Amino acid sequence: MTAPDWLTSAPIAHRGLHDEGGARPENSLAAFAHAVSEEVPFEFDVQLSRDGVPVVVHDADVARTTSGAGLVCELDWARLRQLRIGESGEPIPRLDDVLDAVDGKVPMVVDVRRWGFDRSSALERAVADRLRGYSGAAVVQSFDPFAVARLRRLLPDRAAGQASGTLPSAGPLKTVLGRTMLTNAVVRPDFLTYELSALPDPFVSFWRGPQRPVLAYTAHSPAEAERAARLADGCFFSGFTPEARVCRPEPRRRRACRGPGTPSR
Repeated sequence: MTAPDWLTSAPIAHRGLHDEGGARPENSLAAFAHAVSEEVPFEFDVQLSRDGVPVVVHDADVARTTSGAGLVCELDWARLRQLRIGESGEPIPRLDDVLDAVDGKVPMVVDVRRWGFDRSSALERAVADRLRGYSGAAVVQSFDPFAVARLRRLLPDRAAGQASGTLPSAGPLKTVLGRTMLTNAVVRPDFLTYELSALPDPFVSFWRGPQRPVLAYTAHSPAEAERAARLADGCFFSGFTPEARVCRPEPRRRRACRGPGTPSR
């Protein structure tokens, strides 16, 4: 499957078009609705609750982003739906809620989040089941090469990307395998997502090609977006207001963000 042009034609809002600490927190329906209103493609994270519901949460534990605590994989949807993201009053959405709300209005990158060593395919199957019936533009990605391989099989009509970077929370072996992306030889992802601060990287250059673009994450300022434009084919961004998120193509270069912005963290 060839990566769609929209992946590299404009920057992608990381975890939605959110305002840190405000009314539109990361990975919330409010942040996604704002992205839709600004016609901005966005990325978000999905993992499974204990009872198998695909929910939109980035961290393994909900403590950083919500009013609760505990591992997502150990909490039922009945409990997760009661939590609120930050101080906003926004609930944790399900993948179904996001697909219903966006309804094909803007493209999306679905990051399939895996934590630990569970080899079950339940998460990939849950994501694939929902995306098969979704007519809008969407691709999938994961840091887990096993997940990428499964997604490629389950969703042959959707591009699947391999994400990687410095991987500070991984063990030594997983860090080496992840950073070098040696599994690409077997998995053959359609695009790569790599940590901007770790670029340039010789392994990224090796795996990158005309049919396999590289997206850098995450640009938090105009200067970082310019750097991403030099080192990658596209980027994820965070911390720009809708008015400041102005992109212009430049000769012999990819698009880059211009205008004032503030870091999201």
